[in-house]
Amino acid sequence: MTACINKSVLCGFLGEDPRSADLPNGGSVVSLRLATTETWKTADNQRKSATEWHNVAIFNEALGKVAMSYLRKGSAVYVEGQLRHRKYTDRAGVERWIAEVVLPKGRGELKLMDTRQDEAARREASGRDRAAGDGPELDDHVPF
Repeated sequence: MTACINKSVLCGFLGEDPRSADLPNGGSVVSLRLATTETWKTADNQRKSATEWHNVAIFNEALGKVAMSYLRKGSAVYVEGQLRHRKYTDRAGVERWIAEVVLPKGRGELKLMDTRQDEAARREASGRDRAAGDGPELDDHVPF
């Protein structure tokens, strides 16, 4: 038997704050706009880049709460879900198709990639303040 897999993995940055919407069936969906950027050097050694924008729909309630609580525009995020295409009608009445990565109920992955901690707390925890001479004077005299 041949197995089929529909899995999309994205690691990028949010282009806007997450948005939450209630669904008619009582659930909710959290929407993300995720940018991934590819960079390369051309033959004449110039740096080029191209940014792709991706739509992410989170139907997983727990992951949606995490996204709404901790993610903001510019946050680095890892998303793993299923690629889906759907048709919708825009405000002007025109039918359009959209591709999105979907994290369904009970499945998918969302990892926060930012290390946003208070700089002072990080320095204090690592002992860099003392090493840099910002802390109290220490006696370096060794008695033996």
